[in-house]
Amino acid sequence: MRLALFFTILLIVANEFPQATQAASPLIEIVTEQGTYRGRNAAHDAHVCWLMEQDGRLVRIELSQVRSFREVSSRFVPCSSSELRTALVKEFGRGYEIKGSTHYLVCAAEGHAQSYADRMERLYREMYVYLSTRDFSVSKPEFPLVAIVFSSQQEFADYARRDGITRIAGLGGYYEPRTNRVALFDPATASHTASRETSSAGQVLARAGELSENLERTLIHEATHQVAFNLGLHSRIGPTPRWVVEGLAMVFEHPEARSAVKTGSARQRRNHERYVWFGNYTQSRRGSGGLSRLLQDDQLFQAATLDAYSEAWALSFFLMETRGAAHARYLALIASRKPLEEYSAEERLADFRAIFGEDLDRLEVEFLRYMQRL
Repeated sequence: MRLALFFTILLIVANEFPQATQAASPLIEIVTEQGTYRGRNAAHDAHVCWLMEQDGRLVRIELSQVRSFREVSSRFVPCSSSELRTALVKEFGRGYEIKGSTHYLVCAAEGHAQSYADRMERLYREMYVYLSTRDFSVSKPEFPLVAIVFSSQQEFADYARRDGITRIAGLGGYYEPRTNRVALFDPATASHTASRETSSAGQVLARAGELSENLERTLIHEATHQVAFNLGLHSRIGPTPRWVVEGLAMVFEHPEARSAVKTGSARQRRNHERYVWFGNYTQSRRGSGGLSRLLQDDQLFQAATLDAYSEAWALSFFLMETRGAAHARYLALIASRKPLEEYSAEERLADFRAIFGEDLDRLEVEFLRYMQRL
């Protein structure tokens, strides 16, 4: 029976709607041993189906565990902002407020959510203008962008663990592609909330608009991930090279780097912290052939995290400053890959060479000389 059900799923969601847009896809319900899920078929193969739920969450479903399946509606309709706001209120309860902007819904301690929403909305506008006025292929977000800002370290840690994150020590925030949410920890709001009863409303709001330098950097970095995945620059399911994802976010950490109009020199747009680290890395540890090693897999991020981050920033900055149109084509090429296919080292190198040329040794020399001149 499961085999017949499997072919029924493939027939409906693959054969009958091969050219369907996201909005025209059917809303389907799948019942498994773990629960009942409703959404749009985002991707599938012979073993799994990725279901896009109406609030923008992705659920990975093993087809062998499917008990029943039905089409609920001929049209998948995402949750509205008001529906999603109601769900967030139910999820987080007292002590939190939900504030919104054009593209965001932010859940945070009372008196603070609007300042985060405004900051993230400003980042969205900067990125969208930057990308759409160049050669990047972007589409507007299908779902409201959700961010949760915790004032309790314990609440943040508990929430992160539910997202499958195990390394929480020192973590200030993250973006999770499956939930499509940004989660942040702002320790300052704990003391602000505690002192609310002894402060005037004006004083609380003034402090709520202030972000520490570390939180500002984390917010920009993780919100950049969220925007990039929701504008279609990266695939939320497919294996995008980590240097691509992290490199773009670190470039946009600098406000002048995400400006719609380039002014001044590239030196003024560089991420100084990453630049200094990359200089030390190239002089003492990197060795020859570092470019190929970074391109073919993500192992450097596990073996030497800060070295990997610095080179991801450096390569992304170099390509965006010197080969902007080609860099945009490269991101579009990766995002267009079939999401459930393995992305081998050979394929990663081939895709990069297809856009930037076959001679990686020559490109590496040019890349390193460029960074030295900065």
